[in-house]
Amino acid sequence: MPPQTPLPDLAGALRNGPFEVALDCAVRASGLSLERIQHRLAIRGVTVSVTTLSYWRRGRSRPERPQSRQAVRLLEELLGLPTDSLVSLLGPQRPRGRWVNPPRVLETEHLWQEYESLPGLLDAMGSTDDGLTRLAVHDRYEIDENGAERRLTVTMVLRAEREWVDRLVLISRGDDPQRELPEITGIRNARKGRRRSDPSVPLYVAELLLDRVLTKGETDVIEYTYAFSTTGARTSEVGTGFRAPARLYTLEVQFHPDAVPVRCRRYAGTTAGAMDPAGQVWISASGRAAFTVEDPGPGFQAMRWEWE
Repeated sequence: MPPQTPLPDLAGALRNGPFEVALDCAVRASGLSLERIQHRLAIRGVTVSVTTLSYWRRGRSRPERPQSRQAVRLLEELLGLPTDSLVSLLGPQRPRGRWVNPPRVLETEHLWQEYESLPGLLDAMGSTDDGLTRLAVHDRYEIDENGAERRLTVTMVLRAEREWVDRLVLISRGDDPQRELPEITGIRNARKGRRRSDPSVPLYVAELLLDRVLTKGETDVIEYTYAFSTTGARTSEVGTGFRAPARLYTLEVQFHPDAVPVRCRRYAGTTAGAMDPAGQVWISASGRAAFTVEDPGPGFQAMRWEWE
């Protein structure tokens, strides 16, 4: 095992911050695992996932909601810290309510919060912020005669938001853990990079290495296809998630003539597991259903259907 990073001075971290450094110092000084800390919080009626605790500790997200700040106050007690020593490092609570502008960027862990294996997959890939804004995205799904996803072709218009952007990070979730994961084929203006997966979900993270390094403000068009070599279980939902606002999103589904659903609806929400209906989607005589959204905010856009 590699040697542990030397433990910073806890008193100095609590005095000077930032929050994640102070929390990390306190956890390490306590000798408690995150699982044990989560259990002790739960006993006191505060539910926080191990994933969320890990994100706070590494600075990938911050406790902003009232329930989260309650958990931080309880953490101070559990870790033997002075009252408000951690809370004070968070600064004033951000205003919330319908009059507040919606978030411009959602954390990846918020979008996919129900998948506990995702942080490990992302850690293996490095930063999840690839520095690219999705100006326009067109997803074209093909559903086979068994009602399973056969192919997804994605065309993206991307803009670099910083200097020296050289890759695109993809996160995908399947419906059938028994099915072999798809291959990424038909790549234009990029090539395959690393790939990590959790077949039990199934969940996979991949990177595409851009053909050219983009400087801030430059745009490019990328296209790729997820292709399944075998059929799988019947699916009833497809869609995508956006960390940041896009300009235009089009979702198109072509159903096989032997597997056309009776109705389709568009759904939208800020997490993969909590979306609300957003309107009916017409199924054409050829078995095609599609919708286009202008300026979709951060969150998920999806289509769901009923087979009978």
